[in-house]
Amino acid sequence: MKEAIHLTTTNICKHELENHVRSNKYPPEGSREHYLKQGSQRVLEHIDEDSSPWSCVTVVPRPHGPDAGEQSLKQELSEHASSYQIVTILDSAARRSIRRLIDDNAYDIDVVGPPYLLYILLDNDLISKPEFCEATVEMIRTEGWTGYEVVKNAWTSIPVDCSKILDGEYDDVLPPS
Repeated sequence: MKEAIHLTTTNICKHELENHVRSNKYPPEGSREHYLKQGSQRVLEHIDEDSSPWSCVTVVPRPHGPDAGEQSLKQELSEHASSYQIVTILDSAARRSIRRLIDDNAYDIDVVGPPYLLYILLDNDLISKPEFCEATVEMIRTEGWTGYEVVKNAWTSIPVDCSKILDGEYDDVLPPS
């Protein structure tokens, strides 16, 4: 994904990644905390790498509070919408809020859940359909997205049916029929 997608995040979202790295020094192998720490470290390495297509922008004034990441994305879009094609965020309320901003200003930007980034790889023939399906369900399970609405939201905007590729043990992480 690092080489295929130009990703930009905000300093607020980057700060949240840094918190994941610092928050638990020795998380148990295989735990969600371990996954968050390792994944956050990898993303931060890519963002900080000079030759990486992943970057970070500074949002001023700096929003605070539980929805600071969402607010930083909205601020960045308000100022530089033409620089973006897609905004990805899992929280469906945050996506709706960002969509309102986009609709109100007639920006040409899609707002999708994180698994959509994997779909971009599939759509550009960079991974196979089975690889896409397996990676998507792994993302959903590792993130601990277990509720009906959360699983449904994770698959929103992805026009791929993985039920024929994955067997019944994956029903809990496939989109509702």
